[in-house]
Amino acid sequence: MLYSWRKPSFMDQETGVYNQAYFTEAFNREWQKHLSQQKGLALLYLCPNMDETSNPNTVLKILSIKLQNSFIRSNDLLARSEKGYFTIGLFDLDTNGLQAVLKRISIAINEVKNDSQLRFNQRFECRVIVGHCTPTTNKQSDGLIKKVESEININATDVQEPEKIIYWK
Repeated sequence: MLYSWRKPSFMDQETGVYNQAYFTEAFNREWQKHLSQQKGLALLYLCPNMDETSNPNTVLKILSIKLQNSFIRSNDLLARSEKGYFTIGLFDLDTNGLQAVLKRISIAINEVKNDSQLRFNQRFECRVIVGHCTPTTNKQSDGLIKKVESEININATDVQEPEKIIYWK
């Protein structure tokens, strides 16, 4: 099989962002780095919910571009899982930095919501679930991932609560 720079295996084909396997590997590397430096990090899951139409990939592509533009630092990660939600890794930030990034992400989501309604006459909602912690030897990256994923499963239909933040002490 020939390697294609346009379709590398670590990218999601529909949105052009990283896939979940690459994200998990990179997130674990950053976790180990933050463990030694005692710096905070955050894991965000964005769960888009939209009408089934002929162009959901267009809306998801617009969302991924707006999300990437809302990051300031190049080491932040954005991926799309096989289940359809977006995963964001934010590194070296405290709670104030997290709130600032959440505001930018909220603006990006609202822009996509308005854009999809105006351009495609399509309803678009997006839940944001956040886990924030400072890695310690008592915590593993899988623990934070499980805490955030459990909130997705518990409140899978609750689109009215757009932001849920879990502070893992």
